[in-house]
Amino acid sequence: MNRSSVYRIEPRVILTELADGGGLLLHLGTKTYFTLNETGVAVWKALSAAPQDLDALGALLARLYDCTEEQARGDVGALMDELVGEDLVLQS
Repeated sequence: MNRSSVYRIEPRVILTELADGGGLLLHLGTKTYFTLNETGVAVWKALSAAPQDLDALGALLARLYDCTEEQARGDVGALMDELVGEDLVLQS
């Protein structure tokens, strides 16, 4: 996880929101699915609005879920590592 990295959504990935607050990602290029919990959907929506770095995403999660920014950055960093590894998010 590189804190100075900026993350953006892979354009061939779409989100379907689920009734429980979670979501399902579909990569149209690879035809693979990935599930997100409610927190992951919040991160995805933020990335949909504009590319973000870990500090911005961590601050967002800290505001939404009443946790420390440090904890939120760690959690979102783990999520970004996973999404980058699955080719769902691009890192620059």
